[in-house]
This record gives sequence, C-alpha cells and structure tokens, in this order.
Amino acid sequence: MKRQQQLVSLSREHHQSLRLAKQCLDTAASGDEEKCKALCDHILGIFDAEWDRHFRNEEKTIFDITATLQGKIRQLGVQLVDEHEQMRAMAKDMQQGDCSKLAAFGELLKSHTRLEERELFPLVEEQFTREQLEQIEKLT
Repeated sequence: MKRQQQLVSLSREHHQSLRLAKQCLDTAASGDEEKCKALCDHILGIFDAEWDRHFRNEEKTIFDITATLQGKIRQLGVQLVDEHEQMRAMAKDMQQGDCSKLAAFGELLKSHTRLEERELFPLVEEQFTREQLEQIEKLT
C-alpha cells in the first residue's frame, strides 16, 4: 500500500508488528509452554524499546491531533489509544509470568495494526495538514 512519506516509517513498523502477531498466534496455538514462555520473554525484552516507543510516538503525533478532530478519525483515535493500553496491560501480565494471554495479545496486535493501516492512515493522509504530517516524520 502506497503511503505518504511521513507515514512510511510507522508502516514499516506495522509490518514488523504483523509478523510478531502471527508468531504469537502460531506459538500459542502450538500449546508448547516452553515456546510460549520464550516468546513472552522475547516480547518483554523488546516491548519498551520497540512497541511502547511506537505507541508513544503515535500518541504524541497522530492521536494528539485526532483528539482535536471530529467524526470517524476521532473515534478511531480513541479506540486505538485504548488498544495501546490493553497491550501494555497484557505485557505487564507477561512480566508477572502469565503467558496465557499470548494469543489474545497476538490477535489484538494484528487487528490493531490492520485498523491503523487500512482505516486510520488513509484518514490521516486526507485530513492532516502538511505540517502535522511532517511532525509525525520528525518523531518517528
């Protein structure tokens, strides 16, 4: 999918998140507790530096702006920020040794990423000013 230059970096990270989501779903479906634990440990090892950083960047740039708008883009912003919080909570559960939500984490990450790519980003490209788009690029 062709993206405006300012969103390309986030879209590349979305490709990585879809790969991680598939890995979560496949690993959880395998029922292999050791593999599930190892993947949870891996997620925890990279969560702050990769995924939470990505969430914060989106929140500081895209979602701070969508909160000032009306209609579908605003609703998506509220929903997607809530999903960030849900994934943060799931990561905390994993930190406590609870890997039972690995499949749910993978499913949410997959649906969240697709929603951003398929619905939010086209609206951002349509409704954000050039300056707002450039601010996204600076922080990503």
